[in-house]
Formats: sequence, structure tokens, C-alpha cells
Amino acid sequence: MSPLTGWAGPHEELGRYIAEESQRTLDAYRAQPNHVTEHANLEADTAGGGYQHRQLYELVQNGADALAPVSATGDEVRSPVPANGGRIEIWLAEDCLYCADDGNPIDKDGVRALMFSHMSPKRATSQIGTFGVGFKSLLGVSDSPEFLSRSGSFRFDRNRSHERIGWVVPDARRYPVLRVADPIDPGGGLDDEVVSELMSWASNIVRLPLKPGAYEDLHDQMKAFPAEFLLFVKHVREFRVTDGSRVLDRALELSELDDEWRLRDDGTERAWKLFERRVHLSPDAAADRRHGESQDDVTLWWAAPLDRLDQPGTFWTYFPTETQSLVAGILNAPWKTNVDRQNLLTGPFNDELICAAAELIAEALPQLATPADPARHLDALPRRHQAGDSRHADLLRHHLYSTIHGRAILPDQDGTLRERDEICYAPSLPTSGPRQTEEAQDLWAQCAGRPSDWLHHRGLTVNRMARINVLFYSDPATT
Repeated sequence: MSPLTGWAGPHEELGRYIAEESQRTLDAYRAQPNHVTEHANLEADTAGGGYQHRQLYELVQNGADALAPVSATGDEVRSPVPANGGRIEIWLAEDCLYCADDGNPIDKDGVRALMFSHMSPKRATSQIGTFGVGFKSLLGVSDSPEFLSRSGSFRFDRNRSHERIGWVVPDARRYPVLRVADPIDPGGGLDDEVVSELMSWASNIVRLPLKPGAYEDLHDQMKAFPAEFLLFVKHVREFRVTDGSRVLDRALELSELDDEWRLRDDGTERAWKLFERRVHLSPDAAADRRHGESQDDVTLWWAAPLDRLDQPGTFWTYFPTETQSLVAGILNAPWKTNVDRQNLLTGPFNDELICAAAELIAEALPQLATPADPARHLDALPRRHQAGDSRHADLLRHHLYSTIHGRAILPDQDGTLRERDEICYAPSLPTSGPRQTEEAQDLWAQCAGRPSDWLHHRGLTVNRMARINVLFYSDPATT
């Protein structure tokens, strides 16, 4: 055991495993030298490709997965939000980045995922990390990543890897970094004040001595980190990103009040409605899953921002992709994406989840209406098709409008939601003059004995009427 109480030393079980795996890799390189260049190129492609500015995402998602509750068989446990939750902190110093969590200490499977590619044990469809290559993106900001854990600690180092691999393949032009590691004594980090403080509570700490110029990019990533991530990882109780200054010290918190979720980001609070559905995959969709996954049930979330229902949203895989959904808020699911997880792919898996998302949204929409604004939920619907819309947005729009076509979705004069064929309205009214229209609506709302089967006056806005007109005048088969 390391002199540091509760932290395993380099000669204990995990440390010995790391040393043995590194030696096996060196032996393999001796037998097949071409793997050296291949692995070096893979690392360079990851660090300089789509993962180039996603290092913070990779660190945080690994911390969140370490905090996820698991059963004795290793399967995800679907349970209420833990009372004590978990904690993730990101610290950025001038010369070093730290990411700490108090989740499960790293094990052999976790070490294997870091030392190889596409061997991550995180293959459950509902977990965040999947490909096991994201850690390689850290080479874009550091040449010597360290992983300190209560179960065992180790260091990768570019110069050390070059030296060790050079002994067996001396004529290689390029050398990988994250294939051989050295077990280290975690107590050696105690001369670092940040590490010393983090060790007082954390189970895992990633320490990244920074390359020149990396600080600025990481600082930007920390400022832009989407607080909405917490909506989908409620087992994370606390999340903080800081550079030790008042300028950047974000404390993110999520709490539940009645049937709304309140997301606080450094004093700013926003209210969300969160809807969830478990989707059982058909054989075709299951066959199209990401490689290595085995679960036939996946989780789909729709997070609706109550103050921005009129703003089109995007698809997320726990973090935002570049594929728009055009429905308000966030549609989060284990979408099948390209390797850097920035764009959705086409295929039966995503198509089936989009159909399920349409059903989820259609069922949830009435819950966004309020007595004061019984037409508020109409803001969340997608607009008509425009040039440049993605195939995925078009598919979602088609299924969503088809699904709500025969549902009680439109508020009458009493605020009761009715089906399309039960409602009367004047489609040109909102365009006749905003002020005159508003005055007429107010007078009409005060008129006793008015027929109740007319559209509620809160639905008579230009944007809401555009959505309503799709219901009245479009064939759901072609919407």
C-alpha cells in the first residue's frame, strides 16, 4: 500500500497488471513493428480530428460513468436519484488540468480501455462513453497524462514511450504514447497543492501537464461547457469547473421542484420539463446498433426548456451534436453517430428512435400547457420544412405531426385541449395587424356566452398559427 492511506501503490494488483500489459504490448511490437506506426497514426488522428476540442467532454463523461450506479453483474441500475449523489470537479491551472470524481475507482477493464482502442467496457447503450478512443484526445493538450486512483495509479509519457518502444523497434518514425504506461506512487503528487486537495475526497484524478497553448483552448471549453448535461446524469450531485479565479468558477446544480427540474449555473436558474421513455428495439434496429452493444432496451429523453420553447433544438448524445432536431429543447439518446459523435448517421437504429421520440413528444406536449397559456406547448413543435433541413429533422417532423394529427392538442376558449376537427379558427387573423388582433382577442376573451369550440386566443400568434396550419392544411403522410 502507498504511504498515502487508502491509495494503492505501484506494486499492488492493478500496478502489476499495468506493468504486465505494457510489457505484452512491447513484445507484440517486437513481433510486428508495423503496429507502432499504425497506433501512432490512430492517436494523432484522434487528437487532431473531431475530438480536437472535446477534451473536457471526454473527461467529464468518464467521471459520470464512474459515478453511475451498477449492480453486482455490472449492469446499469435504474434507480431514483441517489440521496448523496456524486461529485465531479475540473480545475485548470496555468500549466495543468485536473479532473476528479468520487465514483468507482478504475479497474482492469478501465485500464485496458485507456491503453487500447475500441476496447472500452462501457457497452451498455445507456452509458455515455462507448468507443474507448476519446481518452486519446487528451494528447492534443498533454504529452504526459496521469491517472491517479485509489485502486492504482499510472502515467503515460511521450518521451518515456519513445524510449521504451525504441528499444524494441528502433527504426520507427513515430511512436504511440498511450499504449505503454508506468505504475506510479500516488503519494508523489502530494507536492501539487491541487492534487493534495482533490485526494482528500476523490477516488479518481486525471492530471494533465499542459502543452504550450493548450490553456486557452481548455479555458474556452470550460466556459462553454453545457450545463444541460446534468439533466441526463442525475447521479452527479455536484459539478464544478474553475480556474481558481472569480472569472471562471462555475458551480452547476440540478434540483427537482414539483414536476420541474431547476438547473442552476453560477447563480442563473432555468426550469425544464424532462420526459423519458424506455424503447425496446426491433430486430432490424438491434442489428444496426453500435458495434459491441448487446442491450435491446435503450433510454430516450426529451428535455423541454420552459423559457425557450420557441427555440429549435438539437439531438444530443449526452453532449450536443451538430444535427438539428428543430423541436424545442434536447432529444438525448445513444444515437448512432460518426466516431467523434458530432453527427447522426442514417439507418434503422436512429430511425426507430426518432419514431419513438415523436411518440414521446406527442404524449408530453399537453403537459407544457398552463392555465395562463393553454397554447404554450404549440411553440415546441417544429416549423415547416426548409432547404437544408437534415433528414433526421424531416423524419422527426413527419412522425410528430402524423402522431398528433388525431390527438387533443388545440386549446378551445375554455383552455380544454381538443382534436383538430373539434376546433374552429380564423387562419388569417394574426396577419391582419398585431395591435388590432391583440385588442380583438382581449375583447373576445371577455365576451360572455362566446362559443367554446373556437381556438383559444393565446393560440392566435403568427408562430403558433403556422404550426396549427400544418395540422389543418397538410396531409400527415407528406408533412
